[in-house]
Order: sequence, then structure tokens, then C-alpha cells
Amino acid sequence: MQPTFGSIRLLFALVSLAAMLSHCSAPGDISKGELGLLPGSPEKGVLFSYYEPKGLAKWKRNWTYALDMTGVSWNDSRTATLVDDQFVVMAAHYIRPMNVPVMFHDREGKPVERYITAVRSLAPMADVAIGKLNLPVPSEIKRYRFAPMSEVKPGRAVLITDQTKTVSVHQIQSLNGGLISFSYHPGIDSIYRRNLIVGDSGNPSFVISGNDVVLLETHFYGGPGSGPCYADLRIQQAVRAAIAEMR
Repeated sequence: MQPTFGSIRLLFALVSLAAMLSHCSAPGDISKGELGLLPGSPEKGVLFSYYEPKGLAKWKRNWTYALDMTGVSWNDSRTATLVDDQFVVMAAHYIRPMNVPVMFHDREGKPVERYITAVRSLAPMADVAIGKLNLPVPSEIKRYRFAPMSEVKPGRAVLITDQTKTVSVHQIQSLNGGLISFSYHPGIDSIYRRNLIVGDSGNPSFVISGNDVVLLETHFYGGPGSGPCYADLRIQQAVRAAIAEMR
């Protein structure tokens, strides 16, 4: 019996539906958590297929695409991370100058340009500086909530970013006061490791909390990384106080 045109169309539709369902459960689903994001075949977490600071960029359709990294300004190694519609956090020892633009790209790759007009440092309490932007950013750009302390557990996987616009996966080693330290995760491929170096300072690290990417730390030391922990209540309060003062 020869298949009819209608039966072929039905078979094609079923295959397409299966592919769609398979895609929905494939690596890249943020609900799986940090390690669940990783694909079956190890793949470096490059964020962009191409990147133009003041032009269009294209987010790479790999496992990192599930992570909304639009609130990180990647156009300068002195990284700035958005925590409010008009405020960013940076490393206090590595502040973005006021004459260097703070560029964000929305999920479609469209650029948003801002400049820092004021800065408050939390040093020596924490290596954190808060920068005020000249204008609020549009809603298409991600504002990151602070990680809750309940998510800070030794051995917990952490999403580490760096100046090469790449996401790596380390783990929490320890928390000492407001300083959190990381180590390399022993259970995954070494392609996900980054030896943080000069120029990576201020790049953020994240964990997933309630299907949301939340800010855990900004780098201060190299190697696997360490820096001020934004789950620490004192740091949270100090950042919010600085923002209220600068509004």
C-alpha cells in the first residue's frame, strides 16, 4: 500500500513536533540548573557569534543562550553589571571611566549606550563600586537580583564570566565574611574552567535561583576566582544605600 500525500504530511508534522519537544528539553533549559544546562558534548560557553560594541551583536545559540546576559556591559574589560534600571556594580579597584561608554545588547542584539556619571565605592568593606548611568536602560535589558544566602552552599556550581565574553562553570569553595571563593568543579570537563587573570576583575558570577539568573559575586582575585558576595546582607544594604544616595 502506497502512502498517501496526507499521511506523509501527517508523518512530517509528527516528526517536526517531536523535534520541537526534544528542543524544549535539550540542554539550554534554565530550569535544569547550572550543571543541567551543559550539553552532552562539552562545549565552551562562548556568549556571542559576533559582537560589535556600538553595533549589532548576535548571541550564540549554544547552552549559554538560556542565560540572560543582556545586563552585563561587555565592551570594556572594566565590566559593569546592571542591578537597577540606572545603576551598575563594578570592582572598586577596576572602575569603568566616565568617558568610556557602557554598552548593553538586548536579546535581539540591538545596542544600548549609556555613560557613568557618578561612582560610590564600598572599599575597604568590599571591592565594590556602584556607578550611576546617565539614563535608565529599557526593560529589554536585564537587571540582576542579588543571590539569596540560601543559594550559597559549598560545592554548588557557579556560572563564571570573564573578559573574553565566555561563561565557565566553577563551584563554591567557601564563604568567609563577605568574601566568597571558588574552586574548579571536579565533575565536569576542563573546557568549562577559566583561569581568571588581570582584566577579569569585576566580571560577574551567577547562580540560578527560581529559574532566574541572580548575581552572586564580582571577581577580585584570579585563578578559580573570588570576590565580594552579593548574598551577604551587609553588602546588599551598602549597595542599596549608595543607590538611594545617588538617585
